[in-house]
Amino acid sequence: MNSSSDDVRRTGSDAPTRTFGPPATVVVGTLVAAFVFVVVLEFLVLISFVGQRLWAHPDMLRDIVFTLPLVLWVLIAAAATVISVRVLTAWLQIDEEGFELRGLGRPTVKAVWSEVGQVIAVRDIERGSSATEMLDAPASAYDGVYVLDRRGQRLLAVSSRFFGLRAQERTLEMARQAGVRIEHIDAIGTAELRAQVPQALSFGDRHPNLILLLLAAFYIFHNVLTFAVWGL
Repeated sequence: MNSSSDDVRRTGSDAPTRTFGPPATVVVGTLVAAFVFVVVLEFLVLISFVGQRLWAHPDMLRDIVFTLPLVLWVLIAAAATVISVRVLTAWLQIDEEGFELRGLGRPTVKAVWSEVGQVIAVRDIERGSSATEMLDAPASAYDGVYVLDRRGQRLLAVSSRFFGLRAQERTLEMARQAGVRIEHIDAIGTAELRAQVPQALSFGDRHPNLILLLLAAFYIFHNVLTFAVWGL
């Protein structure tokens, strides 16, 4: 997988196909985030488990409450691994026929341009004060390019943060050549975009602050539970 830029590949008919993967910043950011969630924020759990050699404790794997802190850490590690693999192995092919999004841990999305009803290119999605706003995309990029089917449901979301500006430009270029209607929006709020295109934004896109709040609550609970059950 080429993780920093797009390359040109040849199909069986020797027609060029543009392939895009996550930029280097996304690769590094994903690995750092996984390390933070699995190790840094779980330092109390790890130091308690290793420092007290709890793998040899008679209640480990026998008592549900005593084992729960370890089970939760394993679930966190598994979730971080799946999400990281999903992001790092994603690749998007866009050509004159259509597009295809593949990757480990995600369903394949594939469609031809005749199945596309509309493409919406949003320059700026106003999310208010949230962590998402800190991940600034290039000034020339769109906040999101959304490919919708003829029923208005989302087929593909091309984010400059995860695929880069050139992937967005390629999407718009191929859609334009295929005669697909393209709507450009300079700025729009999440509620208004959701009302206009219900399938455009995921739950995480609509409620980034809530996601962060739930994560914070979970980690606080996990550390308090670990201290109460295992101590230091």
